[in-house]
Amino acid sequence: MPLDSEEIAELTRLQKMVNQLQKIEKGAVNELQKIRVAYDIEKFRKRMQEISPEGLPDNLAQAVFNAAQKKAGKAGEKTHTVITQFPVMKICPHSNDAEINQIGTLINAMDLEYIPILGEGHVKFDYSHSTEKDGVLKYMENLRRNMKILIETIEEYANSEKAEFREQLARMKNKQSRIFIAEAGDTLSKFHEFLSAVNKEISEGNNVILNMDEPLKFNARYEKATLLEGKSIMEGLREFLNFVTESIDVIKLPNFR
Repeated sequence: MPLDSEEIAELTRLQKMVNQLQKIEKGAVNELQKIRVAYDIEKFRKRMQEISPEGLPDNLAQAVFNAAQKKAGKAGEKTHTVITQFPVMKICPHSNDAEINQIGTLINAMDLEYIPILGEGHVKFDYSHSTEKDGVLKYMENLRRNMKILIETIEEYANSEKAEFREQLARMKNKQSRIFIAEAGDTLSKFHEFLSAVNKEISEGNNVILNMDEPLKFNARYEKATLLEGKSIMEGLREFLNFVTESIDVIKLPNFR
């Protein structure tokens, strides 16, 4: 059964936590700490197996980001410190397009870790910026729908046996891929524009956030975000902007329709 976007996002988060715990386990000198860390690693891996019983090797491709980082370093180009936290994953079991998977990974990561802070329960904008925020979030809603359609088409194409039908689905898949790439570009650009303006207002001392002094705190009952937990609103919005900036830079999205 194809993985949905929430499952893919959760797998990304779990894999990241396993990677972090493995580093802790490697450097641990206390035997009790090693046992506790090993227990947590096993717990997270078990959950990953429950989500994707067929395994993860084809779904995780950290090497894609690592190779990009090495290439950038050798060429003297800027490296990325935010998006490398997220391993590249297939958007669905039969998605073999590296560009689509990379974009999908970043969009899912943004949806999971960064979009939640724009909710009224976390960052309270003044009226003008709240209206702008709602307009930007509509781009994300549309992108989610198109990603869902693309996933369904990819899986339908992979499981189709009739040559004539497969040809038709192949054309649909290519068209929907182009639409997804274009709309991802539009969405990231809109978020970049909005977040750049907000961060500029904050740096200039303008009161565009009504609860600036409150730390970011997520409700684990219905929110899965963890990266920005405990950070200030200023830090959260700055890191969100950095994530969007790096995403646009690394995947070089075209601006077309």
